[in-house]
Amino acid sequence: MRNGEKRGVVSSLTMAVFLLGYGLLLLTGVTNIRHLLDNTIASYLLAWALYGMFARVPLSEVGTRFLLTTSALVVCWLLAESAALLGLIDYRTLFGRFEQGNPLSITGRQFDNELLWRHDAYYHYKAAYQGNIGQALCIPPDPARTIDVKYDRNGFRNNRDIHEADLVVIGDSYIEGYLTSEAKLITTILSELQGKSVANLGHSGYGPQQELAVLKRFGLPLKPKTVVWAFFEGNDFIDAHGYDNGAHLSSNTFWQDFWFRSLTRNLAVSMFRPPVPPCVPHDSIQKLRAEFTDTNNRTNTVFFAPTEVERPSEKTLHKAAALIAEAASLCREQNIRFLVAFVPEKYRVYHDLPNVSLLTDAVRQWRVSALPNQLQQLLVQLEPSIEYIDLTPALKAASQKGIATYLPDDTHWTDEGNRVAAETIHRALLQAMK
Repeated sequence: MRNGEKRGVVSSLTMAVFLLGYGLLLLTGVTNIRHLLDNTIASYLLAWALYGMFARVPLSEVGTRFLLTTSALVVCWLLAESAALLGLIDYRTLFGRFEQGNPLSITGRQFDNELLWRHDAYYHYKAAYQGNIGQALCIPPDPARTIDVKYDRNGFRNNRDIHEADLVVIGDSYIEGYLTSEAKLITTILSELQGKSVANLGHSGYGPQQELAVLKRFGLPLKPKTVVWAFFEGNDFIDAHGYDNGAHLSSNTFWQDFWFRSLTRNLAVSMFRPPVPPCVPHDSIQKLRAEFTDTNNRTNTVFFAPTEVERPSEKTLHKAAALIAEAASLCREQNIRFLVAFVPEKYRVYHDLPNVSLLTDAVRQWRVSALPNQLQQLLVQLEPSIEYIDLTPALKAASQKGIATYLPDDTHWTDEGNRVAAETIHRALLQAMK
């Protein structure tokens, strides 16, 4: 075999080895973002090694080209990341990808070592309305109904920075009211009824551990005379159980926050995540529906969430109650009134009303628990100073009159639901004063 032929065979074998290496790299798959970044860097280095073996230029020239190209890429990368580091850009906005189960993948949120996440200071967004159940049913956003939400310096739903407040309301998305206009929020209405300043310290996705931290960090410094803790039976138990899994992810808040805003992470997530498939309505949710007849004798279809009648375990119930009791004890020590407002699921309010028809066997066989009374008894045992109001009767009474208190394609209150809840809490506060 001649030398030229030998070189050709060697070159072919070398190429085959490199291709095999690339193939093995691809076959390993990608399990997480770090794995993807490792594979990307390895592929880049393998490509340069292959170029160095077959390029018809001296190796010193290949080395120079490698250094220049790599240096240019690194400088461009540093410049792009510097914009995120200085807060000039948030790459989550550009890539627009939301990861299920990761609240920090949403634009306008920052990492918090204690709260896990919170809204950016003065963050403002507008969006077309889309209910959370409607999204699962592939109902497109409604551009005719615009959501306009603004946050204060601490990332809470207040139209101005609050330094002192007579009344503080703590809770989750029911209190934040991200589908409700500022004028129709429960806290806005409560402020008008009470004739006092009210601070909205509700935050979507928060559970009892985070709400206790909110009370300590943001609520008590406002020197309130009254604290209202709105406890939602739907996911507050789930959040109480799951908080410890995500707590203290990092001791360095700054770098953790930068990582979620960075180009590297958001580009990697876009590469790692498969294309978003066409929306397919959830069959299980389509079966969880009823018809609601309003005051004008119009019938509208309403949907329930699949988890509406799930009972918490005794361990989870006691854990949540203990956290609320700790909050009440802190308030008692500072001579602050403490009222717990029980926020019911839609099904608990609607299921037995004469103007509501349950349309499927799936919802007819559901049974509501005695959770409101159980929670009240447990809280009073733990901390006798707690005042308690169950919002269920008032919401049921209004709904029976044909006033829709819950959104048909979402788990949250309508504007009227916010009003009924505010009026009920207002009356409870007045009665306790007498």
